Amino acid sequence: MKCILYNLHGKLQTREVMEMAYEILKSIVEAEERAGQIVKQANEDAEALKKDAQKQREVLLQQVQKQGKELMQLVAKQADEESRVEIQSIQKDTKDTCLKIKERAAQQKDEAVQAVIRRVVAVYGSH
Repeated sequence: MKCILYNLHGKLQTREVMEMAYEILKSIVEAEERAGQIVKQANEDAEALKKDAQKQREVLLQQVQKQGKELMQLVAKQADEESRVEIQSIQKDTKDTCLKIKERAAQQKDEAVQAVIRRVVAVYGSH
């Protein structure tokens, strides 16, 4: 840079060279400040995006948890309804079986009474 300033010095006056150098340095400082502002803004934007993503994650997590809970309730309700139908079927089958057993027992009771009467009549005859 010293070489450039020296060459310019021959054509321009010292004051003009100093003003040019000042302007160049000023533009460098301004560029660094703009770069710093850009970096700061990028960091703020990144932080905002991160917070937004975290909020969205929480909202999605709550939605998934709610849907999971609703699904579990639906499955439990369906299982309850299916088990009620199955229980009613078993109760009907059991009732039918008990009725058949009672009918058979009543029939066998009548047969047993008739058998006892036949033996008594056979042993004691009709007097």
